[in-house]
Amino acid sequence: MALQQPDLQTALGFSAEDLAANRAGSLSVGQAARLRQNWRRQLTVSIILVIVLMLVATFLLYFGQQNDSAVLTFVGMAITVINAVIVGVGAQGYLRMSGDLARGSVVVTSGAVSRVVRVASGWATSYVLKVDGREEVIVSKLVFNAFAEGQRYTLYRAAASKALLSAEAS
Repeated sequence: MALQQPDLQTALGFSAEDLAANRAGSLSVGQAARLRQNWRRQLTVSIILVIVLMLVATFLLYFGQQNDSAVLTFVGMAITVINAVIVGVGAQGYLRMSGDLARGSVVVTSGAVSRVVRVASGWATSYVLKVDGREEVIVSKLVFNAFAEGQRYTLYRAAASKALLSAEAS
């Protein structure tokens, strides 16, 4: 039994109004709200992760000092650096979302789409759409499966974050 290919509208979660706004070169009200919602979700996860790592680093540094353990102290410092990187990535996400909402415009890319699955280290899988072999868009597996290999599409993406908002066969 063959699996049914999901349609683009279902896979990407956009409406006819969203597509019409994208064709006109702008974000729809619904897409702006989804970008804000995605940012809030990312912010919540980042805050929880930063707090947990901060507590772990604090305990490691404390016990490293109390026990005169260079290993615990080093691991505590390494976790502190990782925490700083997470804060930086969170700030970058905020700046991209702010840029998308401030501009309110979309980037339009058209061309033949080829689908590429990348497996890194045997466990991390990335689903990549290549438009005319030049521009790459990383998507979820559901979205990846909604595109037909070699068919021409028009992709509408947020200007700063490059998030794929909608697409249509052209």
